Amino acid sequence: MWSVISLPVRIIKLLEENTSSVEVAGGVCLGLFLGFTPLNGPFAFLLALFFFLVKINRASTLLTLPLFKLLYIFGGAHLADRVGSYLLIDAGYLAGFWSFVTNLPVLAYLNLNTTIVIGGIALALIAAVPVFIGSRLAVIGLRRRYAEKMKNSKVSKFIDGLKKVHSTAAKVDRVRSHLR
Repeated sequence: MWSVISLPVRIIKLLEENTSSVEVAGGVCLGLFLGFTPLNGPFAFLLALFFFLVKINRASTLLTLPLFKLLYIFGGAHLADRVGSYLLIDAGYLAGFWSFVTNLPVLAYLNLNTTIVIGGIALALIAAVPVFIGSRLAVIGLRRRYAEKMKNSKVSKFIDGLKKVHSTAAKVDRVRSHLR
């Protein structure tokens, strides 16, 4: 009987974890980098590894990725190509740096020698600081504004009651298992 209560409580606990404003902003920034680079290359695979290995709010990444990808499709790709062309071709003073980077064992496989990838990374790096600060401040502001309203809502009181019932049931089950 208690397994009926256990599943919703586990889902609620999962949703409440990993929600600091820094983690949400980190997730938004990862969405920015995924949105401004092509998703069919090895660099996107590296970013996908970050998605699973770094402690960020994954929901914020998944929610913002389509927005940044739309920006990329509607003009960002052209701008990324122009910025990448400048960095890889026109900026002669960077030729030694790019030669070094593209000949490194692991980095050589990340397609860093293509203008669209380097341009997307450069644009994402430029936008990362303002996006991080803006999303962090937005999360803090929203939490301040709606925290009191959520504490007094019927849904919140129901969830708190469900958690108490679940913890009590778990204690009873532990006692029963020790008595057997």
